[in-house]
Amino acid sequence: MIDLGPFKEFLSSLSQVSHLNFQIWDAAEGLVFSSGPDEPAEPAREELQDFSLRIMSRASFQHVALESGERLFGVPIRNGQAVAGALIAFGSNSQQKPAPETTAAPQPGRADEMERLLNQMAEFVEDRLTSQQEMEQMAEELTENFEQLCFYSKIARRVKSITFSATMLRKLVAELLDTMRTDMAFVKLPERPEYNALACTGKILEKISEHDDFINGLIDSIPLNSPSLEEGYFIVNDSRTTPGFKDHAPEPYRFLAVKMKHNGNFYGWMGLVSFNLEEIFHRSELRLLDSMAEQIAVVITNSDLYRDLERFVINMVKSLVFAIEAKDDYTRGHSERVCRYSLLMAERLGWDEERKKILQWSSILHDSGKIGTPESILNKPRRLKDEEYQIIKNHPRKGYTILEPLEQLASSLPAILHHHERYDGKGYPQGLKGKKIPLEARIIAVADTYDAITSNRAYRPAKPPQEALKEMEKVAGTQLDPDLVKVFKEVFTRDLGLEQGCNPEEKS
Repeated sequence: MIDLGPFKEFLSSLSQVSHLNFQIWDAAEGLVFSSGPDEPAEPAREELQDFSLRIMSRASFQHVALESGERLFGVPIRNGQAVAGALIAFGSNSQQKPAPETTAAPQPGRADEMERLLNQMAEFVEDRLTSQQEMEQMAEELTENFEQLCFYSKIARRVKSITFSATMLRKLVAELLDTMRTDMAFVKLPERPEYNALACTGKILEKISEHDDFINGLIDSIPLNSPSLEEGYFIVNDSRTTPGFKDHAPEPYRFLAVKMKHNGNFYGWMGLVSFNLEEIFHRSELRLLDSMAEQIAVVITNSDLYRDLERFVINMVKSLVFAIEAKDDYTRGHSERVCRYSLLMAERLGWDEERKKILQWSSILHDSGKIGTPESILNKPRRLKDEEYQIIKNHPRKGYTILEPLEQLASSLPAILHHHERYDGKGYPQGLKGKKIPLEARIIAVADTYDAITSNRAYRPAKPPQEALKEMEKVAGTQLDPDLVKVFKEVFTRDLGLEQGCNPEEKS
């Protein structure tokens, strides 16, 4: 069935100012909208239905003058390549009865104008049909992939022991310096400078003052056309005889560098420098350094894959939450609004960025446990049965279980688990009371309550903000933390109109 949404109000308003009646006919359902009475005296419903069928069968703009004096104009509404319905406009524009359809023609210029107008209006409806279809398809695909989401979570649990850190590299480079007959060992990662590592003997401090400049100069001097680069390394056994390397240090030195790469990804260089020219770099040393560089590159790759996997799982959960909300006008945007209100409160409390990031994740994902909850329960317009309420009450624990394998979200899990605890201890899932409830969970509870009251629900309409504040003050000390209700009221009066993004990826 064609879903018009807010387009109905637009057509009704346009009808009032244009003195035209607009109707939309669905190919399967028949008449689904009329800006005037559903059963107009003229033209008759049968004539309008026949005209709509003519438009849909010919799939093109149609116009006709009826014996009653009415002129009908219409265009098809498409959903992809198929014709889904027809948009019709009509109105009394002549008191005289024109000749029959076979000989009559609309007034000069009127048909062209109406065709342009109706085609533009039909495009709006078609765009909504396309968006609705894509949204439903996405929700269906995400629901089908829920088992895959759990599978990816298990993988993340197994690979989270794979770590890559500057400390790890510093230790490795120090061990490398101890093992090899050199004065300097380094790792240089151009795209990850925070992981650069360097180890030197006391001798090199006398010869090189600016270590970073020295290493950068060495790497920049490597000729791009060197045949050895095809094998991933470059050797200077005497800086005096190798073009481009003589001026980097006051004394002659030897230099070995290998590429840190894996599966076609280049990460940087691992290198050795020695001022002892009585020795040369042997093939075994090259193989050892190359092997170490390869292993580090593998760790970097796996760490990147792990972070990507975590991000994928998190985004899958977010997408599933948003898909559930998108399927129901009553809850659409709920998580983002709760996130925005929560962060405004955290800002008011003077939290630092790291703690706000934790709150940001927990507030945007606080309802992730509703994944898989039947829509018949989520959208039920009447009081829930006891067994249905128990299913709803399980969503904090279910969300905790789904997200628990993700190390990145570990600090956000308590707020997700406890956001339905009550200040008086009568909440769920553990019946925590007062300050024993995590502060982030108490903040989310306040924001969640406000959004619930000020949003339309299947069982009641939205209430105005001021009335919502009054209700929240009534339950301060029983359901909600009274101090945080005061903070929220301060935010409401000062900051709540401000826009604040809630995409955790922007601060990850």
